[in-house]
Amino acid sequence: MRAALLAALLAVVLCACTGAGPVAPAGPAAAVPPPPQDVVAGAVRALAGAGSARVSAALDGGPTGPVRASGPVRLQPFAADLTATLGTRGAQVRVDGDAAWLRLGGSGNWQRLPAGAVPVGALTGALHAAPGLRDVAEQPGREDVDGVPAVRYTGTVDLAAARAAAPGPDAATRLDELAGLVSPAPRFTAWLGAPDAAGADRGRLLRLRLEPAGGAGALTVGFAEPGLPMP
Repeated sequence: MRAALLAALLAVVLCACTGAGPVAPAGPAAAVPPPPQDVVAGAVRALAGAGSARVSAALDGGPTGPVRASGPVRLQPFAADLTATLGTRGAQVRVDGDAAWLRLGGSGNWQRLPAGAVPVGALTGALHAAPGLRDVAEQPGREDVDGVPAVRYTGTVDLAAARAAAPGPDAATRLDELAGLVSPAPRFTAWLGAPDAAGADRGRLLRLRLEPAGGAGALTVGFAEPGLPMP
């Protein structure tokens, strides 16, 4: 935009110097794109505002081995119905607020889990991390995320700063839980729907990956169907 303004100014000066007639007013200047940090933060807030989504989550290097889970999730108050793999074992996990139940394999028996056994804060805490985004940069090119063309952004997250800006004690607790999993200052990669994606996916947060500084224990969360109906 600076170059366009300079060109317009030079045109006015040259016309004045040569005695040329008045110059037609220039059209509106092209809008300046928002900083990458604002783009990513806006996508995170939009997903949180949708209230629910179909989620796929993967935690590498957990105490029982890799953890994979997928299913519908309501973000506030938290509820989820997940199909999971814990290490090498299949399971179903249901969460409603602070209560959680687990059913292993083909067992018909649901076991009540102790409070805090399911790290729901790692998921919901990530959606309160926008105030801690740092050094955000858009990476060149396009990538495919579950069939959606995507733009990739990278940076770091200062979870202590995000906690200081938390809207309440519940969000602060979830950010603490997230920091316990991925360190207080993880690297992040976020994939957003590209400008040429379908309208509903354009600019939407498709996937978020948080990696501790040491590299082990990365958390990757994919999001689909934001705002899907939940009981």
